[in-house]
Parts: sequence; C-alpha cells; structure tokens
Amino acid sequence: MAKSIKVTRPHKTTAEGARQKLRALAGEIESRYGLSVSWKGDVAHVSGRGVKKGTASVDERNVTVDLSLGMPASLVASKIEAGIEKAISEQFG
Repeated sequence: MAKSIKVTRPHKTTAEGARQKLRALAGEIESRYGLSVSWKGDVAHVSGRGVKKGTASVDERNVTVDLSLGMPASLVASKIEAGIEKAISEQFG
C-alpha cells in the first residue's frame, strides 16, 4: 500500500530567506536522489522514482514537505521521513 509523508516544521527566518533555503534544498534533492523538482510560484513539485507526487513549500512560519510514495518506497517510508526531518533541520535550523 502507498504511504504518505507530511512534515511541517517551523523555521526561524523570513519568508524570503526560507524560500531561498527551500530552493537550495530542492537542488540538493535533485542531485542526491535523482528526483525532478519543478516550481510553480513558491511551491516545489517533486516527482520521480519512488515518489508519486509531492510538494515542498514555505510560508512566514513553516516549511512543509508532503509526499505520496509509491509501493517500493513505502517500504522504507520511516527512513525517508527521517531523512526529510534531518534535511529540514540542517537547512532551516
């Protein structure tokens, strides 16, 4: 069965600063995991192997990553979620 992951964490920067950090994080995701990231306004749309669909966004207070995983990736969803948490902590503090 497919699994969804949603991580929302507060950030300690301005909305513009958070957008810049999200763009840097998206670039890392593309190069490290081979996923495709396309932008529509301030929302990054993520797709690729293991990810049916996903978004990453920031607002004045929070950064949110929301992914719908395919079946094979769902088997390691807890590791993926931990990796997302770690990446957000590293990028946003």
